[in-house]
Amino acid sequence: MGMAALLITSLAWAALDPAAATPSSCAKPVEIKHGHVEHLIRYRCDPYYQLRGSADGTYKCDENDTWVNPEAGKELPVCEPVCGKPAHPATQMQRIIGGLLAGKGSFPWQGRLVTRHNLTAGATLISDQWLLTTGRNVYMNHSEDAEPAEIAPTLRLFLGGKGQPAWRVERIVLHPGYPAAVDLALLKLQEKVPLGEEVMPICLARKDYLQPGRVGYITGWGRGATFAFSELLKYVMLPVAEGEKCRAYYAARGPHGVLPILNEHTFCVGMSELREDTCYGDAGGAFAVQDPEDDTWYAAGILSHDRTCSASKYGVYVSLEHVRDWVQQTLAGDGADSQQ
Repeated sequence: MGMAALLITSLAWAALDPAAATPSSCAKPVEIKHGHVEHLIRYRCDPYYQLRGSADGTYKCDENDTWVNPEAGKELPVCEPVCGKPAHPATQMQRIIGGLLAGKGSFPWQGRLVTRHNLTAGATLISDQWLLTTGRNVYMNHSEDAEPAEIAPTLRLFLGGKGQPAWRVERIVLHPGYPAAVDLALLKLQEKVPLGEEVMPICLARKDYLQPGRVGYITGWGRGATFAFSELLKYVMLPVAEGEKCRAYYAARGPHGVLPILNEHTFCVGMSELREDTCYGDAGGAFAVQDPEDDTWYAAGILSHDRTCSASKYGVYVSLEHVRDWVQQTLAGDGADSQQ
């Protein structure tokens, strides 16, 4: 995954003439008075990856002829995916329902999940092998007693632009609170996806971005104004709503239709001033916010209730602040390389 960039090394010096050099190594450096030469190498990661932790990837040859880093010791560095740094971040409001299109590489974490019978749903890339989506998306067109292991082979996942291959799902991990309390699932792909301008994970929120009025970006391939699934990715900016008003709104509607899960794990988002909204097929996408302090994009939530389609006032999302520990433990238990 990572590419080692050699700065100075003594590995081949014994066989080299002091003045000789090859395309892959420099000549032995000249000694200086009142000083000495340190034999160092430095590891650097490929584009779209970064070194994990605070170590700088520099290793020194010690007295035992072993490469050692002051912080990591003999342990080799790990290159992990960069998250939340799109090459072409969104800068203007565009729509999901019947609206304009997302630019290339604006939302590289957005996945398109295609279920059995070719229904489209959303998914959010959070590492180079794992995505978040909803439990309801996973069980679309499956009976409630179906096992996740039975469902996984029926799912296909698309990332990046048109013409990209379908990725197969190896494993589904449902949140322990599904289906009663937390509509969330993790998908592990059979292979790690190559990262680039159009494919990059989003970071998980490390602080509270859900103050009422805070605006986030929602992306998706859900149904548009004609209720046909979109062929191209669209996005919209929507504000966080006041929780009490949202709960009162759905309580007043009574037990009709498919009702969202509303509890301490969820939050509500309203429509834009132009009555733009999410719709069927957008669930599984992230409520993405850009933090100006570090110029990084974070997923604050995952859209669960996408049946609003401009007819209901509020969409409902699972708060990732409340499930972050579960996500981290699941990925860590699988040995995944993630900075989340």
